[in-house]
Amino acid sequence: MILTIIAERLTNSLAERSLGALQWKSNSDFTRPYYQILYRATMNIRQIEAFRAIMISGSASRAAESMGITQPAVSRLVSELEKTIGFPLFDRTRGRLEPTPQCRLFYTDVERTFVGLEVLKHTASQIRERGPGIVRIANMPGIGLPIVSRAVTAFRQMHPEVSVAAQLMSTAEVWTAVATGQVDIGVAPKETDIVGIEYQPFSGDAAMCAMSPRHRLASRDVITPADLHEVEYVAHTPAARLRRALADLMEAEGYKFNVVAESPMCMTLLSIISAGVGVGLVNPMSVEGLGNIDLVLRPFRPVMPCNFFLGYRADSRQSRFVRSMATCLLDARPQTAAYPRSDQSSGGTRSARMAAAGSREDRDTGDGQVLGLRSSR
Repeated sequence: MILTIIAERLTNSLAERSLGALQWKSNSDFTRPYYQILYRATMNIRQIEAFRAIMISGSASRAAESMGITQPAVSRLVSELEKTIGFPLFDRTRGRLEPTPQCRLFYTDVERTFVGLEVLKHTASQIRERGPGIVRIANMPGIGLPIVSRAVTAFRQMHPEVSVAAQLMSTAEVWTAVATGQVDIGVAPKETDIVGIEYQPFSGDAAMCAMSPRHRLASRDVITPADLHEVEYVAHTPAARLRRALADLMEAEGYKFNVVAESPMCMTLLSIISAGVGVGLVNPMSVEGLGNIDLVLRPFRPVMPCNFFLGYRADSRQSRFVRSMATCLLDARPQTAAYPRSDQSSGGTRSARMAAAGSREDRDTGDGQVLGLRSSR
């Protein structure tokens, strides 16, 4: 049943994308039949599995091995899928399969759907093992790994009979999982408003520019768009609001935005930067708990907020356990003036976020290190 639903969703998603891509055509007799054919088509889940296996393995022969069928059978399944969707998925040249642009667009939806299926399998397994007493949360790594650890610890002290399932996902995956009921709570930036999800602010730190201590910009007190002109930049994905805002700002002021690498995961992004590949704007909350990562943070002007939100489905009645976990997540944020615990008005530890507001001397430990990155807390 689930696999059938997946096939239908992919068919409808593809039809909608194709219709939008073809709207510029003036000949309605061309667009209408093509859309109707796509919409009526029903994909076979085996066809989609064969296509995905080729994209993952890189060849039809390896896809056949992973599926336990013959190579001709894989080729036949993909050929049938191409007839169903109405466009070629691969250019076949000299015995090699080269994905077409339409193929890459289609694969994005396929992979997102299969990620959702894996989450469902995991949820079903947890319910079998532990019963309904479970709270499921998903977050982007950018909120800082210790935040989730502190929240889970506090929650378990209050509710030892309830299990917690915590998963790291990209922003898009977090909100998809919340919207489809695969998780109870999500914490991530809000790239777009999704109908059916109720959001509340989680954090709004000013973005800071991360770089290796050996980078030439590390000597600057404050980083500006002019400083980033033609500098190698490690970015979040194109859909990220922070990346779009910076790109627009750089373009408006006549500076070149030189993206050399990108990643949807903050940990990957920070690792690339710490290795000396460029600089990047990050949420200072994301560096907490990364240990001896070789980074320094510098304030960026003009201020660009990194807005994270806590969200859950608005149409479902939240259990007291879900409400309790939401409170624990909010209280687990680094204790600064911006985020006091619900049971105290001030206090807390220093963090990299406090360094953003202080002077250069207050930020540095004397050898290029920044409080909250490599120093003891």
